[in-house]
Amino acid sequence: MWRNYLIVSWRNIKKHKAFTAINVVGLSLSMSVCLLLILLVYDHYSYDTVHPHGDRTYRVLTYQKGARGIFSNGYATSPLPIGETLSSGYTIADTYTNLNHGLHGEIRSAHKVINPESEFDGRSLFADHNFFKVFGFDLKEGDPLTALNEPYSMVLTTQMANLLFPQKSALGEEVIMEGMGRYKVTGILTEELPKSHIKFKLLASFSTIPLLVKENHMTNEYKEWETIWMNYNYIVLNEKTSKAEAQALINQITSEKMEIKEDHPGYEFELQAISEIVPGRLLSNEISFTLPKIVLLFFGLLGLVVIITASINYANLSIAKSLTRTREIGIRKANGASKAQIIIQFLVESVLISTLSLVVAIGIYWFLIDQFNALWIFNQVGITLEDTVFAYGFFLLFSLLLGIISGVGPSYFVSRLDTIRSLKGSGAFSNTIKSGFISKISGKKILLSVQFGLSIVMLVSIFLIRDQANFLTRSSFGFDDEHIYFVRLQGHDPKVIETEFANTPGIENVTFTSHHPAVGRSHGANMKLNEADEFITIYHFSVEERYVSVMGLELIAGTDFPRAANQEQEKFIVVNELATKRLGFESPAAAVGELVYIENDTRVKIVGVVRDYHWEPLMKSIEPLALRIKPGDYQFAYFKIGVNDPGAFGKGMEQKWNQYDQSRTFQGGFLNEETDLFYQFFYDLGGILTFISLIAIAITALGFLGMVSFHLKTRTKEIGIRKVLGASFGQITLAMTGGFMVMLASTALVMVPVAVFANGLWINQMAVHSPISIFNLGPAILIVVLLSGATILAQVWRNTSENPVNALRSE
Repeated sequence: MWRNYLIVSWRNIKKHKAFTAINVVGLSLSMSVCLLLILLVYDHYSYDTVHPHGDRTYRVLTYQKGARGIFSNGYATSPLPIGETLSSGYTIADTYTNLNHGLHGEIRSAHKVINPESEFDGRSLFADHNFFKVFGFDLKEGDPLTALNEPYSMVLTTQMANLLFPQKSALGEEVIMEGMGRYKVTGILTEELPKSHIKFKLLASFSTIPLLVKENHMTNEYKEWETIWMNYNYIVLNEKTSKAEAQALINQITSEKMEIKEDHPGYEFELQAISEIVPGRLLSNEISFTLPKIVLLFFGLLGLVVIITASINYANLSIAKSLTRTREIGIRKANGASKAQIIIQFLVESVLISTLSLVVAIGIYWFLIDQFNALWIFNQVGITLEDTVFAYGFFLLFSLLLGIISGVGPSYFVSRLDTIRSLKGSGAFSNTIKSGFISKISGKKILLSVQFGLSIVMLVSIFLIRDQANFLTRSSFGFDDEHIYFVRLQGHDPKVIETEFANTPGIENVTFTSHHPAVGRSHGANMKLNEADEFITIYHFSVEERYVSVMGLELIAGTDFPRAANQEQEKFIVVNELATKRLGFESPAAAVGELVYIENDTRVKIVGVVRDYHWEPLMKSIEPLALRIKPGDYQFAYFKIGVNDPGAFGKGMEQKWNQYDQSRTFQGGFLNEETDLFYQFFYDLGGILTFISLIAIAITALGFLGMVSFHLKTRTKEIGIRKVLGASFGQITLAMTGGFMVMLASTALVMVPVAVFANGLWINQMAVHSPISIFNLGPAILIVVLLSGATILAQVWRNTSENPVNALRSE
């Protein structure tokens, strides 16, 4: 029986080649996109699945009250004492572990010098003795129970260990981390690490931090309740405690322990299940860059839109085509075929077409997977889409399911056709075809409207995303990024670097800083005006005294740093306008000359106030900022330049570096290129959306072409009569396709506002954004109108150009 179903289905597929081609092209294009998205989703839901108590392990998140949003969503970090307090003073937690991101600097062995910050994917972290109890990382050498117990202990990845000690095992050997002391290697991780949001290349024992504080390599601030930006808390709840109970207790404890300034809204804390971190929320201070769940949902929605569009095409064309197979259906019923058998026959055809489409889709998918893997956003997240046997099995299952879903509507429709009328052929359904097919509100008309409407929404979204990306890259940050060339110090003495490059033609000035502005990195500290006051949170850059002038920041009160500022002892700071307001000063000028406490016991004088500028990404609101002189934190040299040939200047800088240091790869570039690269996310998102939208629009156009063609074919005789009676091309076009035109216009009127509203939800969350205007909407609407209009006119012209005598003989 099933063999007969397959034979008949294959004959029909070969007989109706145009119908088959339209559906195979539409389904294969949509399926190729969905195959990629299936892999992407599968990849992201395979993170953090190996931890021993994963179902009870949570990370503590910090939110500023009243500041939640898409682009200002909170912090992955939280106060250090939370974990220990819950574990020792209460019974809700079985264990906890803390991580700290303050570990940095070059690492040296007798064989090699490595800069982990730039040469490896992942971070250097302090981790406490419970790390291997909470997380499922395995050691191939060393004891996980004791590896991080003692101060100055270090665990390395296999790759790092092999580079530092190529001729022997690294276990038990000594390494030096610049500015952080000497460490003994007490553990080496297995080569294949499980997928996790914790991407690291080395771990140092947390118990080292107090000793580094004594040696002035770190500040004592790390352990304060008010320090929310330095530590990661992971808590394993006991089996009897719910997430809600633990969360309420954490907020109760922190409200009692934290000293918050009266005009500060305060903080609230939330537990995030470890399984929800990837894919998760958009958070500051993440250990590694991950794809937020909202982006993954967006991609999934796009894939769903494309596959729905293709399925609608198949359903519409199948129903339309079935009206030319009514005699076949009538004969089957007259010979005793049941409704179920007819449904199965059409479902088998649908599944067969879907399977053919899968073969074509896999060919397209093989081409696309390399293009997706090359995207900047995928490289930043560390995603590599790899197909597996499981993936292909899932692809086949997806294909079968799609075939069944697409074929249910058409098969049910044909199974209900009356036997007697079916035996008379399609002419018996002429009234249905002519009056009900397009002119009335029917299921087919609704499906066409949905296709058309989704195309409008996607096109509008393309133009809006690209407009926002262009606007962000054109916007002024409030500092000079056009004439700054940066060089990563890689552990070298800043003064030596300045001397080495001083004679390079085109260099006008130089300064040093801890990190780049406007690309999402921030360092935090506590600050207060008087000893009895409560702390406010302030973010800071470690800079050299020429930073304000080199970066072109505008001083609105006070002066720049003194040129001979003490490099050993911090005495002066420059703050932004918002910092003076948060500290309670009536004006920026009132803050100049005042002494403030920063990091608890350090007292410094405010010598100047700069106008607020975007040191954070443009999507975020400006926050209080302090510029501090802390030479130990310098990571980059910033050269103010005036050159006509930037390319030649860059090559000259690289050559000079290679003459100075042959052991380290040069790392430098123009600051504006670095900031533009940060917003490449929007361009990649726009590129993916453009690609998927073009596929959806192509599928819609194919379906539209098929529907219009069939609609006109069923009215061939009517067209012939109208031509004989003297109707013009325009009159025939209006008469034949008026229903289509009204449908398209109505859909556009409804869906354009929907597209504007949907995109406004994320655009309005951005602190800096371009307003939605007709210049964004017009091109999208015009493209859809021209495409649909060209399809209609081409088909009408094709039918009206035929000899009316032949038309009158049809049907």
